[in-house]
Amino acid sequence: MVLPRRRGGHNHHPCPRRAVLPAAALLLLFLLAAVTLLYVSPPPLSDHPALAYSRRRSPHALLNSSGGGSLVEPGRREISRVPKGGWSATDGLWGSKLASKFYGCSNSSSKFLDSGVMTHPDRYLMIVTSGGLNQQRTGIIDAVVAARILNATLVVPKLDQTSFWKDASDFAEIFNADWFISFLSKDVRIVKELPKIGGKLWAPHRMRVPRKCTQRCYLNRVLPALVKKHVVRLTKFDYRLANRLDSDLQKLRCRVNYHALRFTDPIQEMGEKIIQRMRERSTYFIALHLRFEPDMLAFSGCYYGGGEKEKRELGVIRKRWKTLHVCMIS
Repeated sequence: MVLPRRRGGHNHHPCPRRAVLPAAALLLLFLLAAVTLLYVSPPPLSDHPALAYSRRRSPHALLNSSGGGSLVEPGRREISRVPKGGWSATDGLWGSKLASKFYGCSNSSSKFLDSGVMTHPDRYLMIVTSGGLNQQRTGIIDAVVAARILNATLVVPKLDQTSFWKDASDFAEIFNADWFISFLSKDVRIVKELPKIGGKLWAPHRMRVPRKCTQRCYLNRVLPALVKKHVVRLTKFDYRLANRLDSDLQKLRCRVNYHALRFTDPIQEMGEKIIQRMRERSTYFIALHLRFEPDMLAFSGCYYGGGEKEKRELGVIRKRWKTLHVCMIS
């Protein structure tokens, strides 16, 4: 078989020449992709400066650290600092040239008064959480905010020990109670136990509020009983506070969730050990929530990045709850 000559009389085969350019283009594309991955890939989770810093900080060190610059909006109470050691202050957002223009979104405003001024000495709020641990965590967060709304002292919440799991753990066995109390001391007064009056314990008045109860709802329903009885225990406290609140109360929610609630050292150490073992087997892994279902997602009020289809479908489900609003911080 003889290949026809190209015009111009050259006796070269056309196939090799045509293959050179695509091959070179593919090689260039591969190199470009490799370089891009090197620059944009996130660091391993264990090496992230923020995690390395927050992993072993004590309450005293966090609240009284003198190192590093403060990143707080003028007129706001500071809760976060750039650490003096542990990671470079030039890393990430807080080390950028615009860092002075940023502040932590959970910082309270200057209008948010200290708990010592707001708390009435004869008002105590108790709650009994309900559901799984994550649901109870939400209840604890809402309880702190409810106590602030009512200007009451919060008694460390009692965990649900009667549900399906039959877990007999109390608050201090799962969360660091001392850190919880000390971190929130300027926001809400918290005590571990209900104090005695005249050598006797007060008998709490038991009641239940509707789900997604608003700030006005608490003032209308709970406050009168609290003023009269002095101690109120709210039962089955799961999602009993609306997710649309004043800005400062939303920020208090953030402080409780992301700063005040911290696992005990044994649980934290066990979690780190599990993660370390998972990394030894594989570089990447995921955590799967087996209850990640439409009704749960809808009830959370949050947006999960599913676009218009998600908003439309979850919006239909959310019509079941009249007081449910889309989360303002998602």
